[in-house]
Amino acid sequence: MPPGRLLLGSRHSRPSGTASSSNPSLGRARGGAAAAPALPAYEAPSHPLNEAGKRAVAELASSHETRIYKQHLIRSTTLLSESVGAINDELANRRGRLAALKERRRARGLESESEDKATEIQQLEEAVAELEAQVTTLTDASEAAIRNVIDYKAEIEDEAAVMAVVHAKVSTQEPRREKLMVPKREKRKTRKQREESDDDDDVLNGEGAAKDEEMLDVSVEDEGDEEPLVGAPQILDEARQAKAAEYAALTAFQRYGLNNDYVSFKKTWHDAQNQEDEVPLPHATTWFDGQGRPTRNAAPEAEDDDLVIERVIVDLKCPLSLQVMKEPYSNHKCKHTFEKSAILDFLQSNSGQAQCPVCTQQLRTTDLFLDATMVRRLKRAEEAERRAREEETSDVEEDGNDSVLVRRTNNIKKERNQQRGVPEIDEDAGDD
Repeated sequence: MPPGRLLLGSRHSRPSGTASSSNPSLGRARGGAAAAPALPAYEAPSHPLNEAGKRAVAELASSHETRIYKQHLIRSTTLLSESVGAINDELANRRGRLAALKERRRARGLESESEDKATEIQQLEEAVAELEAQVTTLTDASEAAIRNVIDYKAEIEDEAAVMAVVHAKVSTQEPRREKLMVPKREKRKTRKQREESDDDDDVLNGEGAAKDEEMLDVSVEDEGDEEPLVGAPQILDEARQAKAAEYAALTAFQRYGLNNDYVSFKKTWHDAQNQEDEVPLPHATTWFDGQGRPTRNAAPEAEDDDLVIERVIVDLKCPLSLQVMKEPYSNHKCKHTFEKSAILDFLQSNSGQAQCPVCTQQLRTTDLFLDATMVRRLKRAEEAERRAREEETSDVEEDGNDSVLVRRTNNIKKERNQQRGVPEIDEDAGDD
């Protein structure tokens, strides 16, 4: 059974030995006395549910008590995706700033720097390496967590089908037939009465007795023909076990590679790792190995011809409005992204369904979703444009000394890193 299906697992792992295990206050009230005796074994019901019980099961099957759980799980998927993007963003930013510092020193002819400055650069490199190890650990934990959340969501979705099975089975259970056997003392009394009223002793003592024994045999046979009743708890457990077995039979690709939440998580993770290199996300069939274990996103290696061919060009402009997007909406049918208002207007003017303006796929409004990865790229582009403007201003004001620019553009990040306890790279180290 996959580790995430804990609703079913919690039922089987729940302590059943003592009452004090389920009621700690009861155990404390007994003042450390001997443990309460174990509860008696479960006994199957002798009669089916009455009409009131069946109605209660029907109401339970049609209720929506899982709504709050679903909301929490949806929120969890969002937070996990945001977290894996944030930590990998920070690692990429610190790598980039360290590389920029080295390049800036090289351009200024400071390769033959003093021993103190060389040691400082080495310490900064070690800090980035330590951060990389921490980010790797947190990323792996986040990836495992998103799979567990998906497992929880699958189990909650299965609960509706499980409860439907329980309701159907308890509703079709037939009442038990009345026992037809007559007590032996009553039989003797009946036979004695027949002996007093009938002159034929042979018939009374022979055929009559045989008839009584025949009645007893028929009664026992009729009782044995009835199937034993199965209680609602047992039906519930068996239905859940069946659903769990179906889910466990799926491959990792089927469970996660085709799941929109996991796909979104992988896109965010991949985008944070490849901010400057527009490397396409590997196909979902490569996300897990033969044993169902996740494979890590590989950071791009040195430039080569094959890698250049595989790079993609991301256009931040909407194909319909030809303006830089603010609310990028992608779809589940093709890889094209549009401004929300533009694509909705386009589809609504065609009765809610139309061919994609760029390719031949048929799109509907229900296929659209806010593309969180594109939102991240848009924000990065805006930030890069803002930094470029500030660098131009800094070059004029500081005679080529970029220390003021670095302090001004990174002061907010430094404060945030100090709060998180993350080592900060002093980018103007060695420039004095």
